[in-house]
Amino acid sequence: MPRLIRMARGQSLIELLVAMVVIMIGLTAAASFVFSNIRLQEISSDRVIATNLAREGVEYAKALRDSNWLAGNAFNAGMSAGSGATADYSAVPYVNTSGVFQNFDFTPNTIGTDTNYTKIVRSSTAAGLGMYIQGAPGGVPVTGTSTSFLRMVEFGPICADGVQIGVNGVDCTGHGVQTGVHVTSTVVWTKRGTQRSSVIVDELYDWR
Repeated sequence: MPRLIRMARGQSLIELLVAMVVIMIGLTAAASFVFSNIRLQEISSDRVIATNLAREGVEYAKALRDSNWLAGNAFNAGMSAGSGATADYSAVPYVNTSGVFQNFDFTPNTIGTDTNYTKIVRSSTAAGLGMYIQGAPGGVPVTGTSTSFLRMVEFGPICADGVQIGVNGVDCTGHGVQTGVHVTSTVVWTKRGTQRSSVIVDELYDWR
């Protein structure tokens, strides 16, 4: 009889160890699920912000076109710098510390290196507190709380013969007049060592 009791005690210890292992596996899986869910929520939240910022870049271009119409200017005025060999279609929207769009600045050409221009910050001034702002007038970036988002807008001329041009240093020469603008608004950001991007594309025409 004592021998049977020792076997029962030994069996209970094994069962306890097995139960502990099962519980640890369950807790590890649960913790992994929770952390994975948090990461996915962060990615989803950032993507919503980035998509809205990219869409905003296109909306600034539309606002500029409409303002040109009202002012009697060419519909694409302010959507490029120079022409021909000096044509520059890469820009950032300059949004001041009050959150008001001013114009497109064609100084930067690369979204990842011209960060003074391409980075987006949150305004710290009373007039635009918390608003997303961008730009570096005179090379001095707008003041505010830095974010991980960078934005650039590219304007590709659409010519009368249907040719779309999106390369700096080229224009519609030889392809007729410019009838539209192909707008590409790109926002990139890096989170946990991974770079992501959101791109919104639209085409603007002179419908007058």
